[in-house]
Amino acid sequence: MNALDDLKADLVKLRGEAEVQVHLATMEAKQEWGNIEAKWNRFVAEAGLHKSGEEIGTALQNLGNELRDAYRRLKKAL
Repeated sequence: MNALDDLKADLVKLRGEAEVQVHLATMEAKQEWGNIEAKWNRFVAEAGLHKSGEEIGTALQNLGNELRDAYRRLKKAL
């Protein structure tokens, strides 16, 4: 596995945990969830593109890191 695969596996786990907690959360948390989900959908859509260039891979890695931080913030807030 490469770093991007490891990041994706971490995101899948964090996303699942956060999703369960959001169902019990406040409206503010649900809005945050909506914002994070938009980024998640972008990450998934572009995940296959990391092989087509280093620049895209770097951008995808940054987006993944941003997602991981957002899931952790949301989980901590709940």
